[in-house]
Amino acid sequence: MGRRNFMQILQDAKIDIKREYQRLFDLFYTQSAPDDNGRYQTLRGVCENNFLIVPFRGTCLSLNDFDDFYNYNFVREPWGFNLDYLLSFCEYSCNFIKWMSPKNPLCTSASTNQQQFYLQQVRTVIEEIGYMEIVEQDITLFVPKKQEAIAVSEIVAPEISYKMLEYNHYTMKGDIARKRETLRILADQLEPKRAELATINKELASNVFFMFNNMNIRHNNRTKGNKNNYKEVITEMSQDELENWYDETYQLCLLAFLELDNVERTKKVAQLKASFGK
Repeated sequence: MGRRNFMQILQDAKIDIKREYQRLFDLFYTQSAPDDNGRYQTLRGVCENNFLIVPFRGTCLSLNDFDDFYNYNFVREPWGFNLDYLLSFCEYSCNFIKWMSPKNPLCTSASTNQQQFYLQQVRTVIEEIGYMEIVEQDITLFVPKKQEAIAVSEIVAPEISYKMLEYNHYTMKGDIARKRETLRILADQLEPKRAELATINKELASNVFFMFNNMNIRHNNRTKGNKNNYKEVITEMSQDELENWYDETYQLCLLAFLELDNVERTKKVAQLKASFGK
């Protein structure tokens, strides 16, 4: 049997992501609820009326201005709908709504129940499709719930834990530059532990640092004039091939961090096993 893609898995699980999107769309754009003053408004209307309190608005002067500048144009029946469209809408709406709280002294005409119900609905949908929420600098993103990535994010330095999870974000797909930068950060974290990793798993250490040094990650392996680092095979790779190898390198990094973290655990198990022989 061939490998099923993620969309096929969702379909097999009877999760209709388009219908989930339309439910959220209706909750955000068309259904209204009374605010504390008894005035009925949609969530979109609340966000629009309080747009200037949103810290990530940049220099935009209205929600329509923001949508136009960042090319957000959500419709109930989108052409070419896919999972990324749903995730983009969830991130868009959640990041605005979390600032629209009656507890926020700068916010006017807000309904706590309306907001809480919407955010809970988004969390339920995100959970159903196997994704999870991450927050960095007060911005919410939704990424695949990859257990190995979550485990590693909990043991690496706090300043890079977000990078471990962000790598799986849908906007990273096709973005070679961002993936390369993340892998360079991971290489810097693993370099001081290179010898230790080699004593644990020599082949893994060899493979992961081979990728760092020969796949245009830490060094410029594509410029012919750079005789020490130039690798012809890299110049002949398509962007898709290179991205695939970057994704493989990311997986190797996850394994390397987990191997390093397992050393102390292995020692404890060995001590436990030894105590049984007494």
